[in-house]
Amino acid sequence: MIPQLKLAELLCTRLCHDLAGPVGAMANGAEFMQEEGVKMHEQAMDLISTSAAQAIARLQFYRRAYGRINENGEASIEELKKATSDFFAGGKVTVDWPDVHTDSSGVSISYKMGRLVFNLIIIAAATLLRGGTIAVRLSANDATKSIHIQAAGKMVKWDKEIEDSLSGLVALEALTPKLAQAYMSRLLAEELNTSLSWQVAEESITLVAYRKL
Repeated sequence: MIPQLKLAELLCTRLCHDLAGPVGAMANGAEFMQEEGVKMHEQAMDLISTSAAQAIARLQFYRRAYGRINENGEASIEELKKATSDFFAGGKVTVDWPDVHTDSSGVSISYKMGRLVFNLIIIAAATLLRGGTIAVRLSANDATKSIHIQAAGKMVKWDKEIEDSLSGLVALEALTPKLAQAYMSRLLAEELNTSLSWQVAEESITLVAYRKL
């Protein structure tokens, strides 16, 4: 199989898995609309509306994470924050992304770096088995630019396979849908001349993207 095709297939598997829930809920809502009673119709409309919003938020997030982007130009960090907050809205994960870390006058990132941020967020969120908080911090000085993505919660699981994928120790032929995100993140980091590292604690995982200017 063509290597790039396999990676695309694995990422599509992840995308379809995350969209199956809200799309299925909309289908259930449509079925409920056939039931008699005003209350049932109100519940059905609420389910359809909520699920549709969730599906749209996930599509917008994954479009930025996987879709074609501008090769040049700066990303709007405020838009990245909003897309992230919408993606997790109504779930067990909350987003901690202070306004000071969306100010482009303090730090700016390219569209490609924004894609890396989203992919690292997906990896971090997957470690929160019972929900928790995703904290995003962006910083820069005259010599470096860094991105910290921390996942904190009561039950955090960091797999050695994910670490190996981020380190480049897993071949494309051995990838699974679970590892594709880390593999892609490593490719993005290499393209951006950015180093990736991680810090593992009892109730948190911190992913760091570090680039010399």
